Amino acid sequence: MKRAAATVFATAASVVTVLAPVPAAAAPGPATTWLCAPELEGDPCDLPSDTTDLASGAVTVPAQPPESDKQVDCFYVYPTVSDQVALSADRVAAPEVQSIARYQAARFSNVCRVFAPVYRQVPLLGMPVGLTVANQLLDVGYADVLAAWNDYLARDNGGRPVVFLSHSQGTLMLRKLLREQIDPNPEQRARLAGALLLGGNVTTAVGSTTGGDFANIPVCTGQGEFGCVAAYSTDLIGLPSLFGNSELDLLSHAAGLPNGPGYRVACTDPAVLSGDSGPVGVTVPSDPYSFGIIAVLLGYTTLPASPPTSASTWTTSVGRGGGQCQNTNGYQRYRLQFSVAEPVNELPLFDTHLLDMNYGLDRLVDIVDQQTRAWHAAR
Repeated sequence: MKRAAATVFATAASVVTVLAPVPAAAAPGPATTWLCAPELEGDPCDLPSDTTDLASGAVTVPAQPPESDKQVDCFYVYPTVSDQVALSADRVAAPEVQSIARYQAARFSNVCRVFAPVYRQVPLLGMPVGLTVANQLLDVGYADVLAAWNDYLARDNGGRPVVFLSHSQGTLMLRKLLREQIDPNPEQRARLAGALLLGGNVTTAVGSTTGGDFANIPVCTGQGEFGCVAAYSTDLIGLPSLFGNSELDLLSHAAGLPNGPGYRVACTDPAVLSGDSGPVGVTVPSDPYSFGIIAVLLGYTTLPASPPTSASTWTTSVGRGGGQCQNTNGYQRYRLQFSVAEPVNELPLFDTHLLDMNYGLDRLVDIVDQQTRAWHAAR
C-alpha cells in the first residue's frame, strides 16, 4: 500500500502539464448546487445512526429526529477530495465528494439540518501546481461557497443559529467566509452558535483567543461556550507538516489568510469542550469509501488500523485513545495517544490529516449540541 501511495503522488506530479488553464475569474456561475440540504431526498448527509462498537460489541440504534425538531443548522464545506484531473473541479457531486460528506457531515444530522454546497475546489491532482497559483484558484471555489451562504441566508435561515463545519481546503473556505462576512457583521455574528474548523490552520494572535483570522470571534476555551471556533489538526509522531506552524503555513499564505510571525495556529481540546475526557475511537460509515485517491490513502495511513466496518451503518474502531494539544518544534497540534498498540503511519507533510474529524466524532457532535443549547438559553 505504501507503493500505491507513492504512485498517487508521482501521478500528481506527472499530470501538471495537462491540467486545464487557470480560470481567469472567480465568476459565481449558475445557482448553488447543494450536496446536502433538508429538501433533498437521500442526500449523503441522510444516514441512519445505528452503530456497532467493535471494542464492546454493543449496537446502538438511536432515533433520527425529524428536520422540524432540529434547533440549529450546520453549514458544511468539505475538504480536498476531488479526483478530477484539473485545477478547478467541476461543480458536480462526484462519488468521492458524496463519500466525504457521509464520513464527516452525516453524523451531525442527529442534531442539525445540514446544508453543504458543491464548490469548484482545487482537486487532489491539481494541488502540486495549485499551490503556486492557489490564491486565484481558491477564489474560484470561494465564490461558490459565498454564493451558497448568501443563498442559504435568503431562503433557509430565518434567524436560526448556525454551526459551521469544515476540514482542510473546506476550512480555508470557511476561514475566509467567517473573516469577511460573519466576524465584522454583528447581525450575522449573533447567529453563530459555533464552528468546527478542523485541519486548516485557524490562527490567533500569540497569547490571545482572537487577533488572527478573526477580530471578534474567539477560539473556544471551555465546555458550553458558544459563538466561538473549535480548531485543531491531529498528529501521532510529531513530524514537520503543513499543519500547526503559522510561520511555515504555505496553505494560509496561498489563500491570503493571516500567517507568519505574531500568529499562532489554534488548537482546542475537544475533550475539554465536550466535557468528555474518556477514551474515544474512530467512527466511520461502514460502507467503503468511493474508490479513488482518498480510498488509497485511507488504507495506507491516518487510521490506527484499516477503516473499521460492521453490519451497522456506522462502526467505531477497537482502538481507543485520548489526546492533548501539544507544541512540538513549533508545531501546535492535537497529539493522539492510543491505548491499544497500533501501527504508526503518517503521510509525509499531512500527519493523520484524514483522521481529524472521525477520531472522537461523537464528541464533536456533542459539542455542537451543547453550543446549540447554550445559544438558545442565552436568548
